[in-house]
Amino acid sequence: MKAQKKLNVVLVVLVIILISVISFVGIYHVDKNQMVSMLPSYILGTNISGYRKVTLEVNDLEAETGSETVELGETQVPDTNETENQETEEKNEESPEEKIEKYKKCVEILKARLKAEKVEDFTITCNQSTGKIELKLPENDQTDILLSDLTQVGKFQITDTNTGEVLITNDDIRSASIKKTEQMGYTMLQLKINFTASGSRKFKNITRDYNENAVIEQEVTNETAEENANEVNEGTYNNETDTLDVQIGGDDSAKDSTTKTVEKQVTLKIDDSEMLSTRFPEIIDNGVLNLTIGNSTDSDEIKNSLYGGYNIAAMLENDPMPLEYEVTENVYIESNIDKNNIMTIIEVLACIAIVISIVMIIKFKMKGLLASILSVGFVAFLLIVIRYTNVTVSIEGIMAVGLAFIINTVFNYILLKNIKSKDLSKDERIEKYYDAMKKYALSLIPVLLLSIVCCFTNWDTIYSFGMVIFWTIIISLLYNLTVTNLLVRNK
Repeated sequence: MKAQKKLNVVLVVLVIILISVISFVGIYHVDKNQMVSMLPSYILGTNISGYRKVTLEVNDLEAETGSETVELGETQVPDTNETENQETEEKNEESPEEKIEKYKKCVEILKARLKAEKVEDFTITCNQSTGKIELKLPENDQTDILLSDLTQVGKFQITDTNTGEVLITNDDIRSASIKKTEQMGYTMLQLKINFTASGSRKFKNITRDYNENAVIEQEVTNETAEENANEVNEGTYNNETDTLDVQIGGDDSAKDSTTKTVEKQVTLKIDDSEMLSTRFPEIIDNGVLNLTIGNSTDSDEIKNSLYGGYNIAAMLENDPMPLEYEVTENVYIESNIDKNNIMTIIEVLACIAIVISIVMIIKFKMKGLLASILSVGFVAFLLIVIRYTNVTVSIEGIMAVGLAFIINTVFNYILLKNIKSKDLSKDERIEKYYDAMKKYALSLIPVLLLSIVCCFTNWDTIYSFGMVIFWTIIISLLYNLTVTNLLVRNK
């Protein structure tokens, strides 16, 4: 029985060491003749990786008209129609308050799009006098693709291909998302559009009326005959007689019309640019439209299609912008913090962790060694969770990881003090463990509330710190209720 317990402890320790190696060193596979990490990359904050500064200005499509020069001695007679047009333009001209509301609306839409595209570490400001918008975006492999569609108005329409009738707009869309599936080495990306209740009814009617067999008959009439009927045609010159032949009226035979069969289909558009034209094989009554936007085995191609899909989904599920913008500045701003400084911070935190571990080993001997291994494993699990939950890591976030090690070590210290006696039975040891766990959980409540407050701030550095501490508390409780509990029971 004792041998089995020791074997359980050894296996748990080996698993912790394996997870630690994967988290700190990484696990790689070969892709295009190079080693690529299988773990997601860290999302670095702007104070580490630098940021992209982007300036957007309202795109003025109205052509500037210059004033005409009037020579001396000439009198210019005012044009009545021109005066009326000027009066109409003055009436239609927007007030400053209306312009400001449009600027604010554009900013809110851009914020919603960026959040939908999972961009967290960004700032946005707007000059309410000119509508000029300044953005600071994190610098990563998504930035350029994100900027390619950022200034699109985002007006989505499903129209009748033949008549141009608008059948569905942004108002009929409840949400849009990207679905990623992998099968037989291929990765397929689908844009999933969920319609509102009224939009679902419209879409169901569209799939019924624009099916694979739906056609329409168009009457085709000789355009020349229609234009010339009952009118004097243009003269044709006769070279032989030097006369101009003129025909009165139209030719009855030219007015004969025919009919042709045309496929009845719809066209999907964004900002009047066609995405595709299609028909439907069956009636869709669940209010969901799935569109394939990518299918490949190339990881880079899939990544680009994925980011592009996020752009489209963000536009579809938000209102179109009331104004059209253009990018007038797009520059990369380097971080003031050197990479060597970051490494120095990490090395200092590692040294502090080593010192704490040595103290634990000196005070609690073998139990202290196990506790140190548990704390290292906890940090390894935390870093993996940070990668997969897309937490932005800033300098403050790195400091929070160091604090996470100390927080978990505090629990280990409380636990080891409770079970220090060798005369404890298994039941007593487990009871002491739960007592320590209860005290630890209660002590974390203020820290948890503080981290939640930090998570809702707009200050990126505080947000990063709060998110890391939040996951620290969640992972610490789960980790100590499972892994640490297992070691205590098998001691």
